[in-house]
Amino acid sequence: MINISRILPKMSVLRTFVCNHWLNTPQGFIKFQKTDIHQLIGSRFETIVKKYPQAIAVKNKTETLTYEELNNRANRLANSVLSQRGEKQEVIALLLEKSANFITSIFGILKTGKIFVPLDTGFPQERLAYILEDAQINLILTNNLNLSLANQLAVNGCQIFNIDDIDQEISSQNPDIEISPDAPAYLIYTSGSTGKPKGVIHNHHHSLHYCMNDTNTLLISPEDRVVFLYSCGALGGILCIFYTLLNGASLFIFNVKEDGFTNLKKWLIEEDITIYHSFATLFRHFVDTFTGTEQFPKIRLVKLGGEATLQRDIEAYKKYFSTKSILYASLGATETGTFCNFIVDHHSKITNSTVPIGYPVSDMQIVLLNEAGEEVGYGDIGEIAVKSKYLALGYWQKPEQTKAAFLPTSEDGEERIYRTGDLGRIEPDGCLIHMGRKDFQVKIRGFRIEVAEIEMALFKTGKLKEVVVVAREDIANDKKLVAYLVAQQQTKPTTQELRDYLRDKLPDYMIPSAFVFLDRLPLTPNGKVDRLALPAPSFTLENCVSPRDDLERQLIQIWESVLGIHPIGIQDNFFDLGGNSLLAVRIFAEIEQKFGHQLPLAALFPSGTVEELAQIIREKQNQSKACWSSLVKIQPQGSKPPLFLIHSLGGEILCYRNLATYLGVEQPVYGLQPQGLDGKQSPFVCIEDMAFHYIQEIQTIQPQGPYFLAGYSFGGVVAFEIAQQLHKQGQKVGLVAMFDTCRPGYSQRLSFWQRIPIHLDNLIQQGPHYIWHKAVGLSQVVSYHLQQGYKHYLNIAPQVLNAAVNSPQTEKYLDIIGANAQALSNYTFQKYPGNITLFRTEDKNRSDAVGVQYDPQFGWGDIVMGNLDIDYIHGSHLSLLDEPCVQVLAEKFRVCLEKAQMLI
Repeated sequence: MINISRILPKMSVLRTFVCNHWLNTPQGFIKFQKTDIHQLIGSRFETIVKKYPQAIAVKNKTETLTYEELNNRANRLANSVLSQRGEKQEVIALLLEKSANFITSIFGILKTGKIFVPLDTGFPQERLAYILEDAQINLILTNNLNLSLANQLAVNGCQIFNIDDIDQEISSQNPDIEISPDAPAYLIYTSGSTGKPKGVIHNHHHSLHYCMNDTNTLLISPEDRVVFLYSCGALGGILCIFYTLLNGASLFIFNVKEDGFTNLKKWLIEEDITIYHSFATLFRHFVDTFTGTEQFPKIRLVKLGGEATLQRDIEAYKKYFSTKSILYASLGATETGTFCNFIVDHHSKITNSTVPIGYPVSDMQIVLLNEAGEEVGYGDIGEIAVKSKYLALGYWQKPEQTKAAFLPTSEDGEERIYRTGDLGRIEPDGCLIHMGRKDFQVKIRGFRIEVAEIEMALFKTGKLKEVVVVAREDIANDKKLVAYLVAQQQTKPTTQELRDYLRDKLPDYMIPSAFVFLDRLPLTPNGKVDRLALPAPSFTLENCVSPRDDLERQLIQIWESVLGIHPIGIQDNFFDLGGNSLLAVRIFAEIEQKFGHQLPLAALFPSGTVEELAQIIREKQNQSKACWSSLVKIQPQGSKPPLFLIHSLGGEILCYRNLATYLGVEQPVYGLQPQGLDGKQSPFVCIEDMAFHYIQEIQTIQPQGPYFLAGYSFGGVVAFEIAQQLHKQGQKVGLVAMFDTCRPGYSQRLSFWQRIPIHLDNLIQQGPHYIWHKAVGLSQVVSYHLQQGYKHYLNIAPQVLNAAVNSPQTEKYLDIIGANAQALSNYTFQKYPGNITLFRTEDKNRSDAVGVQYDPQFGWGDIVMGNLDIDYIHGSHLSLLDEPCVQVLAEKFRVCLEKAQMLI
């Protein structure tokens, strides 16, 4: 038998030699020495800061930080946390969007000696709640943008630390505390075979070893500019941050789901990106949007990881990237970091559909094992196992699972073996070839998934008797999750019901693309589920409606090309056809190229059909030809009198989408958006003028009353003025509803002695963090619910918004907000002869609530001459129109609306 473990390290040396030869070693590259891994991550970072203080560390579309600025922010955070929490070891959750704040918090928490858990804010709340419970989190670190979500997750005494409240007078000096390099640094949660996510523990020492390998393999230099595309909660993302910022390079943050592939192309070119790094599926979808004219002359290295790299990926790399660049195909696991790399240049010939895994990195030895745990013979297929001193420490609070997964070796007490679950074989030259998965664990879009977790979630619906989830590849190189189901009763749950249920439980990459109902699951002779006999899913839907015009025909062609399904009807649902968020990004990139219109991903909701997308594009085309209309159809069907919802301070009305849905299909709902959103007209700066204009728009739909009006926050004030003018016209107003609308000036500062009990109570409830919480004056919270596809503005002073948002892409919204704030400040409230219904939140977490007393009637009792009905809704001003509060609001509002409509 040939000893594979002796061959592979030698091939690793050869690979490094070839790599240095091809790359010609970039200027400024400094080898990461083995002695440098015996320190703290924070210490290495501080050394880099001293060497490159004014170099760009982090940049996104709104902010640029130098190394010195990033370090100062991280130090203020670290010193704030230490002053409040002390030096005890504890796990802290990072609930932040992918931004400079996220990077700051990673290094800030590492400097305290505490352990961080990165949470992806796009994950379902139930999954986040489980991670918080499993990791025994007592502190959530967040910011204003994610404060509402943090408040919903903070239970059982869990406290919140808002980094936007950090006192700028806090020291920005490096903390001086004793931390061992072997101390845990962070937990990464990955899908679990038991049906629940499990946390993988990594320490400083081993993380720097991963960084050393990445640095020396990729030849990272301070001249490099790396695009950051990974999820915040994935190990690949953390390692990308480390190999960039622990070497003086620059990290350029980009969110594909928000900004799309077209902007990614521009970003790579405009920012002179030198290293493209993503999981292979994202790269595949990205290059599929190319037109053939793209060139990226500055990119010297394409790194693909997370899953197998395919031959088509190599062909795309050769077609679109410079001959001076190279491609790295890599394989790793959350428990090991990257353990193998394979180098490709424009001269490499790949004959198989899957690219070899390649050769192991330094100090990572690869062995192939049979079921008994013995090494297989040369040329045979075995399970890929990684032998090293630098594996993850284990699974958080799961000693039995750790013991089963990380096996000791007889040769060296420090080394352990981790069995990856991947199958492989060795080529004669020592190159490792991937041969698929051993178990039912799969990788989709770069994420490792245990299908047991999906199966358990489906069982919890209570409507299914049997469930099996598999990853199928019926279309070459297009792996999709498919759920095979046997229903409990004859009445089966619909695909949409199952998808909606899972969307609240699992990340989008774990939601099956297809659901196949069977009378029974096929079995092998020994009674096990015969997965090979499971039928391929059929995406052909009945009553396929053909396109009616050229626009719908072109959209159908885009869908069929991207989804690989033919035929598709204009009323077929995107998600029922196997669509996911990455495919949506591709479709919208092609729509932009063909029609010149950028559409938000939210355009796929609620119907998700070609018919609906075509209508949106038609409206955009008509808007460019016709005058701007403030009236927008949110849900125009139905037999009941229409409801008109007035925009909030920021001007957007998409925040009402969930509310309209819960009101039912029989209730027509229209929105009123402000003049000026088209960027061609000036916004109104007087509420009276606004109301007069909106009445004209309303009366194109409904010439005579009674009228039913409602508005959130600032929109409630505008609805109030519309009602005033309608009364003066002699029109009947059936309902005026306000959602958490407070008249300006109807909160007042309590006396010093009155505030003492409030401060004491909050100190008891929130702990030391409360000392740092600034809670006077106007709310300084600005919340953009980007993951839901809309911007959600609060009733705040415009100068506060300008301080919080600095993006050219929000310029027109800033103009709207400034105009609306000016209009509100100049508005004179007159007595109103009719009735008002106020839905208000108790909102004990209002940022200006401490020491400020609100009038229980929000100031309306003084001027409403009719009945003032007040209904309290659980939640906050931020969360009122979000799940789950919006369901409660909708139910109470629907009863109120129906009662008013019955009086017609």
